[in-house]
Amino acid sequence: MKKFLAALLAVIFVCSITNFTYATDTQPVIGGASGILIDATTGEILYQKDADVPRYPASTTKIITALLALENLDLNKVVTVDAETPFTEGSRMYLVEGEQLTVEQILYGMMTESANDAAVALAKEISGSVEDFAKLMNERAKELGAKNTNFVTPNGLHDDAHVTTAYDLAMIAKYAMTNEKFRDLVTTYRFVLPQTNKQETRYMYNTNRMLYDEKTKVVVNGVSRGCKYEGITGIKTGYTSHAGGCLVASAKRGDTELIAVTLTSTDKGRFADCITLLDYGFANYKTVHSMQAGTELGEIKVSRGSLNRVKVTLAKDAAATLPLEASDSILSTKLVLDKSLKAPVKKGDRAGILQVYEGDTLLQECEAVAAASVKKGGPLSLLGINDKTAKAIGITSLIIIGFLILLLCAYIALKRRQVRMRKQRRLERQKRIQKEEMERRAAWEENYERRYQHRG
Repeated sequence: MKKFLAALLAVIFVCSITNFTYATDTQPVIGGASGILIDATTGEILYQKDADVPRYPASTTKIITALLALENLDLNKVVTVDAETPFTEGSRMYLVEGEQLTVEQILYGMMTESANDAAVALAKEISGSVEDFAKLMNERAKELGAKNTNFVTPNGLHDDAHVTTAYDLAMIAKYAMTNEKFRDLVTTYRFVLPQTNKQETRYMYNTNRMLYDEKTKVVVNGVSRGCKYEGITGIKTGYTSHAGGCLVASAKRGDTELIAVTLTSTDKGRFADCITLLDYGFANYKTVHSMQAGTELGEIKVSRGSLNRVKVTLAKDAAATLPLEASDSILSTKLVLDKSLKAPVKKGDRAGILQVYEGDTLLQECEAVAAASVKKGGPLSLLGINDKTAKAIGITSLIIIGFLILLLCAYIALKRRQVRMRKQRRLERQKRIQKEEMERRAAWEENYERRYQHRG
């Protein structure tokens, strides 16, 4: 008995001092063929099911279409609908040929009503054709971390070659949610499109039931509940007969925001799947922010620059995903800055990294970047003298040189005056001598004449 109690106490003690071992709920079960749950801040994967298997994404495709529109078009730009776009199949906002709308209005139509014609209109406005826009979609998706994606259409209408994965959609959505306008689009429940040059006022409603629908019931972990979800922040539904029910959903509670993806589910099942995944995430994990983006981290030397030092800031939030019951104090950070940067330096250039540790385990590396641009410096920058100091030195040097020139000029003027005075004195002395000589001669002559007259 004593041995048993001793062993039990030992186990309890080990568990109490272990920072990274925590009990979590049973892994969630979803109906979709593929699914994933990630921390929207850190990107850490909290659950996955065939997340790298290519599948049809249906209208979740419009996430990247909206992102590209926000990145490439002015929201106030007026778009004139061409003759072909109104004949796009599937869900539409019923654009007509010659109708004029702003990019922003088309975006709201696409992301609330899931309008396929709106996606085509945006694609043509950006790239000139759907085919060229698809190339742009694939390039951008790859930049955002997609690995197994091939987009063919801007709206997700079925094409055998149009595929992506739960993981790739999560990475695209993670980045898209850093755009505030995108966040506004995906949380808008009702959009009123005012009268255009061709049609009367139209009313559009979001297809994402997790934003509003408490009446439609879904079964989550054996419990029937409404679709509306606490803390929901988006994102986009999708459904075709080939793709089945698809959904990318995000929600935020406190400092923790999660993104859930399900593909090849059912119409109602997609909502149940994402609710299941989000519930699991919030019940077991939290996002701990060690340091906010933009925090000043110090200064770094700049060689050959107009400035010899530049401030360094954190490029993005330094954060970690921890089990819910873990103490925030287990996180620590280590700043590793480069020795120097060489001018010219652009704002945002990498200057080092901030490492986030859980104990001795490295969890994340965040870039430390230059907080300002620094131009290439003048000749004195070779000596480590910045342009401001060099300018001060230059001004001081000019003042000193000017003063020396003035002294020289004064000296030369003085010397010339002295020379003139000496010349004048010599001239006056000569005149005086001549006058005295003339006076002596006149006196002599006068004396001579007197003596001559006396003799005569």
